[in-house]
Order: sequence, then structure tokens, then C-alpha cells
Amino acid sequence: MFAPLPTTFPELESLVQAMDALVVNTPPPVEAIGKRLRQAYARARAHGYKWLSMGEIRKLPYAYWLPPEPALYEIDGALVKRYWGTEIQAAIDSGPRRTKRWLTPLFFTYCEAFLPANEAFRDFARRFAAILPKCEGAFAAHLNAMQKEVAFFTPSQVPSKLGRHLMNHPRPLEEAFESLLLWPGFVDTPLGEATFSDVLGFGPEQFSDRTVIERVIVWARRLGAPVSKSANCVAFADALLKPWVKRTPPDRVKSELAEFFVSVYGDPRLADNRQYQWKGVSSQALNVIMTWLAGDTLRVFMRVLEKTADDIWRYRQKFWMAYYDAGHIQEAWLALGAEAARYAKRMQADQLKLEYAKLEGPVAQNQSVLLLKIGGIVFTEWSHNGSLRAYEEDDANSPDLFFYRTTYHGAKLRDALSMDFHDGMNLNPELRHMHSAGGTWQRKARDFIRQHTGISLADKDILWK
Repeated sequence: MFAPLPTTFPELESLVQAMDALVVNTPPPVEAIGKRLRQAYARARAHGYKWLSMGEIRKLPYAYWLPPEPALYEIDGALVKRYWGTEIQAAIDSGPRRTKRWLTPLFFTYCEAFLPANEAFRDFARRFAAILPKCEGAFAAHLNAMQKEVAFFTPSQVPSKLGRHLMNHPRPLEEAFESLLLWPGFVDTPLGEATFSDVLGFGPEQFSDRTVIERVIVWARRLGAPVSKSANCVAFADALLKPWVKRTPPDRVKSELAEFFVSVYGDPRLADNRQYQWKGVSSQALNVIMTWLAGDTLRVFMRVLEKTADDIWRYRQKFWMAYYDAGHIQEAWLALGAEAARYAKRMQADQLKLEYAKLEGPVAQNQSVLLLKIGGIVFTEWSHNGSLRAYEEDDANSPDLFFYRTTYHGAKLRDALSMDFHDGMNLNPELRHMHSAGGTWQRKARDFIRQHTGISLADKDILWK
């Protein structure tokens, strides 16, 4: 837990008012420039570098680090010493305009080559920070304010302070970046990555705040590649999902998070997505998103029932959503006939890009079946006149009931012998949806669930009024 974040940054804010004097620039092709400079330095080395142009000296920071080649100070130490010892001091003594031209390569290199564990980089940062107070002009003043407010040129401190500043900034994240002269691609620089990693280390209290959640998602969307393919893949998912292990987020927060994760990481209920994008994510975070998707799957099922003329859809909705809202439905999966699937797409019921299975075989085209789990019991809830069936999760005789298949065969699902809802008092063990308005099947299903899982709900929870 960190101390409360400051609500104002007076020096930066005053400088933002004068942003018309500054422009947020994008770095040039640093690596290409650095390689050309090294060639020029190699040619000039034997002559004491005296034939180098002032531009080739001014851009020297771009050639400082070009892995896997040695650092510049290892091969052109005399030139580096001259740069820090005399050339840059002469430049900053020549006025603000020239000062800005010399500070710009230093600024971009600092962000693009951020190596806080490297002593040579720390020395680079110290030298840079030491000359800033001697510099004049709006650009230099802005960099000095950044150092004062967020320790921007102190490698050990900047990721933490910069991350908190950006998360707490009163303006939209894009404007917060611009207020620090940070270009759109900054998020993909080593300093940008280090700052993002530090933000993802915030505690659950911070990640229960909607503003922080939205800013982190905006940040993730600015990355050059999906966050699910980045080094922060696991940390991102854990940071945003684990705060909700024992509590329910506001509906808008939940929908925003679910939409983002399904669109970027993929539906975690499918094996390929779990093996790749979701690999390494904690079981707690996975359970959170799986539970949310179970609720979305239930709602899709009910909407499909409504649109495919299932007369008792509202009674089913009341019953199953009561168990979901009470936190008892752990998993849910949906198989749709061809017409039901078309309804789902037409209604945009799958707008979260939720996956579902195909229901094939001797079934009506508008039929659907919901698989859901409560405790150790798997239920299959058939639409229309289909009956409710139940099976023990580890029943070796019911392999076709495994969750998250891409296709289910209607006859095989029906052929699996259901557990008995009637205590031997009925020829067929499954439960028909009889007398919904009077609550007949609902009470019988409720009593069955209580008997086999210990979970019980009251009539007012499960019955449509």
C-alpha cells in the first residue's frame, strides 16, 4: 500500500498552460541514426574526431547503446568524455533554442534505453540530471519540472512516481502523457514498460477504483501489441481480476473488464486460449472471469429462449439467475441449434465475443441446451419442451457432458442417464418443466440441489411472481 497520491502538480500544471511553446515530438529512428553515427565515429577515431560535424556530436546519445554491440563509451571513450566535458556545456551556454536541440536526443535516449540496473545507464542519467538546472528555455524548464514532480531522471524512482502521477492525473490519460511530452509510442519504450509494470503492482484497493481500471485499460489499448502477448500478460490479468475474488464489481466495471478480456485474451473456457493467452494467470483470476462468463452465458440462453418462443423462459431465468446471483453457479456453457445461433447473432447476444457450441443431430433448429455446474453436479437445461437432467461431475458414463466442447450431439446428450429427481417415484428420472406458474418443477429442482449439494434457496428467490 502506498501513501495517498497528490492531487495537484503545480509546476507541471503551470507549464502545461504554456504548451503552445512546446510540441510533443516523436523520436526519430534512433537505432538507424545510431548505426550511422557509429560508422562516422569509427572513420573519425584515428584523427581525434576533429572532422565530425556538430550535428554528429549533438546526436551522440543515439549511438550510446546499440546491443549487442559494445556501448559507445567502451569504443569511443574519448569522444564521450568530450561530449559531456565540453560540447554540451558550450551548447547550453548558447541559448534556449540550441539547448533544446541538444537536450532532445538525451531525453529520447533516456526513455528508449532505460536500464536502471545498469551502472553506466545510471551514470548517463546522473549526468543528464546534473546539466538540466543549468539549462534555459521552456523545454528545459519542463524537464526540470518533471524531475522535481516525478523524479523522471532518477531511474530508481521514476517508474513508481510516474505511474502514480499518470493514474491520478485529472485529465484523460492521453493528455496526461502529453503533459509530460510523452509521445504515443512511449508506452512501448523500456521506461514505458517499467512504468506500466509498476502500475500493475498496485494493490487490490487501487484496482477496485473504476478510474484506475479504465486508465489501465486505455494504456493497454495504446500498446503496440496486445497486452496478452506482452511480458505483462499475467500481471495485467491478475491485477484487474483478483480484486473481485470475494466481492462483486459494479455492473459497468464488470462488463468493461469482461469485454476487454474476452476480446483481447479470448474466451478462457476454450483450451487453446487457456494454453496461450491465459497461461500462467492465477487460478483466482481465472475463476473470477469464468464466473462472470457463466452469468453472461445464462443471460444469452434466456434471451435465446425468449426469441425462440419458449413459453416458460422467464421462469427458467428467475430460477437459474437466483443461483447465479447467490454465487453458486461455477461454470456455464451453451450449445445452440442453427436457428438459435442465428438469433444469438441477430440479437448481438454474443457481442462480448462469447464462444458457444453447436448443437447437432436430431434436434429442432431453434433448440438450445445449457450446461451448468452447481457444486459437483452438472445440469443440462433443454429449451422448449426439453427436460432438466443432472449428472455427477465425475460420472465416467457421461463423457459427452464435458464442458467447453465445440460440438454436442443431441441424441448423445439425451441418452446419458440422468440422476433421479423423483426418488424412484417416476419412470423417467429427468425433470419435466411442469406447472411453472405454480412453482412445481422449481421446488423439485431446488430440493434436488439442496439434497446433493447442501445449497438451498427460498421460494421468493426462485419463483416468478
